[in-house]
Amino acid sequence: MNGLIEVKFKQDEKRYYENTHDIELRKGLYVIVEAEKGADMGCVGNFPIEREKLNLTDSYTVRKLIRVASDDDIEKMNRIHEKEDDARKKFMNALKDQPFEMDLVDVEYQFDGNKLTFYFMAETRVDFRDFLKVLARIFRTRIELRQINERQEIKRLGGIGPCGRVLCCKNLNLNFDRVTIQMVKDQNMSVTSSKMCGLCGKLLCCLAYEEEFYQEEAEKYPKIGEEILYNKKRMFVAKNNYLTYRIELRDENGLLTIISFDDYLEQKIKKKRAKFQAKFPVKKNKGKRDEKH
Repeated sequence: MNGLIEVKFKQDEKRYYENTHDIELRKGLYVIVEAEKGADMGCVGNFPIEREKLNLTDSYTVRKLIRVASDDDIEKMNRIHEKEDDARKKFMNALKDQPFEMDLVDVEYQFDGNKLTFYFMAETRVDFRDFLKVLARIFRTRIELRQINERQEIKRLGGIGPCGRVLCCKNLNLNFDRVTIQMVKDQNMSVTSSKMCGLCGKLLCCLAYEEEFYQEEAEKYPKIGEEILYNKKRMFVAKNNYLTYRIELRDENGLLTIISFDDYLEQKIKKKRAKFQAKFPVKKNKGKRDEKH
């Protein structure tokens, strides 16, 4: 099967794998996959996915699916979840002796027990190197402390956005690093508006989802501030509305005129035609005078 397989883990973390053994898959199926050291178990998500569409870094390691999880594997995972509850209690007890504060969000054992991950939130960056050694002595396995932000926590919890739909971060495969202030400007929205922020307090994920559309439309429309001759009057582009196909123009006195995108194209064609005719004027054929008989 061409393309990568999306596999979901705790914290709604998604990793991508190759199906080199041609395992028969379906969405929601539990599978055993290769891990950095050992094996892990996750749930099949979307597939197949072209690597180019995932924006993976060159350093990202694509591992392989091993097999479909058996009933015994699933039962083992249920027992592991019980161990995670116990690990949470031990973690909180050990945290009391540390000079910093953190909120423990979740605990995750790797399927083979070779790794234990603690997800936490903190207001500042935490130097937990000494704490890591304490946890390693307690649990006798490889420990990872992973700090997550507000956006990742909301993604884990899920919810309904102001549009009435499931949160984009929960429902779509988005790269959070791509959500920028420039996207707000590209989409003709106010940078200072509180409506631009989601439940996490960060910029809305849907800005990244729709950015490609706005970039494509911007190539077709005139630039803001561009001078346009409309009905023989000098006008300046004030705003482009890509959803209603309207362009707002203002004259030198600030008077507003709204035209359609089709009107703009027509004016553009007329301007090009006039330039062409001025450069290559058509010579009129005077014809021959009538000969005298």
